[in-house]
Amino acid sequence: EACVTSLAEALLAEKNGADRIEICQRLKTGGMTPDYYEVSELCDQLAIPVRVMIRHTEQGFEADEAVLEKMLYAISKMKHLEIEGFVFGVLRNNEIDRRYMIKLLNAANPFPVTFHKAIDLSQHLDSDIQWINDHSLIDTILTSGGAMTAAEGVDQILRMKKMFDGEIMAGGKIMAGDLTELHEKLGLNWYHGSRIVSKY
Repeated sequence: EACVTSLAEALLAEKNGADRIEICQRLKTGGMTPDYYEVSELCDQLAIPVRVMIRHTEQGFEADEAVLEKMLYAISKMKHLEIEGFVFGVLRNNEIDRRYMIKLLNAANPFPVTFHKAIDLSQHLDSDIQWINDHSLIDTILTSGGAMTAAEGVDQILRMKKMFDGEIMAGGKIMAGDLTELHEKLGLNWYHGSRIVSKY
């Protein structure tokens, strides 16, 4: 899965072998909700699936009522496009904000959801993954194993792989040249990065 911020990046990623696109904007903040019309253009021009980041905070992953309403509104709009799914996750007090996540999942239904790297900040990882297991709409968890890079988080990623019923997707500074070695260690179906199929 290639993380992109523009149509040009998405087209290049598809050309270079990406199997799915995650579209967001402002990567330096960790990624935020992209422009509706840009997502529409991506969906019109790409043959591979597109998942859309939904995030309205520049720092951290906690949401207040105002942020939640922005996220719900963005989901309701994006659902009209030919997207494949969503990418989001909210925390409160260093664990999954279950009440807000229920509202977001209800809004996203029936589209599948990737719970993004907010999970790496959870201080109650075991119970949080069990909660995710109970919500089958979340079919993927994106993680670096709590480390700066996926390569450094291998042990934790493997532990999470055993705990989660869905797909663990490794992300965190993964370059195209890292994939073979990383896959030998992790054996995952999905890997994620902004330069995972090329240097663009």
